[in-house]
Amino acid sequence: MPTLKELSIALGLLSSDHNPAAEVDGWKNYVWRVRNIADCRPVQNGYCDIISDRWDWKRQQFYQIAYRADSVSSTITTRITLRNEDSSDDDQVCIVVSYFDAMGDEIGVFFANWRALPGRAYTREAPIILSRPVSDVASLAAGSKQCDAKATIDAQNYYRMRLALKQK
Repeated sequence: MPTLKELSIALGLLSSDHNPAAEVDGWKNYVWRVRNIADCRPVQNGYCDIISDRWDWKRQQFYQIAYRADSVSSTITTRITLRNEDSSDDDQVCIVVSYFDAMGDEIGVFFANWRALPGRAYTREAPIILSRPVSDVASLAAGSKQCDAKATIDAQNYYRMRLALKQK
């Protein structure tokens, strides 16, 4: 008999968008949302809201992803907001954002493993410097899952992918 956690993962994966880089990169049990950059909704300070979703389908726990591109420095700043509206449940949340060119090749990756305390919202920003012009970014895939505080395999994937993409 599957556990509630196993059922939650299975249901999330069934609703996941297809991210062709996920398996190759080694990201396991993430629920993906894939969007074209053209779907971006401009907001303040040059940021563009692109994805809003839940990291836990059975609770009022949400993440939002926005980004800002600086063509002069080839920097993409990823802004992630975790909003935990559940007053009694805290989670460790892993988020991956992969940036792709028009051919579907991955050209940038961001990873975060952050704690979401009950009834709290957090917004953090982190820049990555691409080895290619930011104008090459055509789409992105964001994956989310509940994880443990170390998430060692995911952190190793992130550092391996950063090196492979020559990202700073």
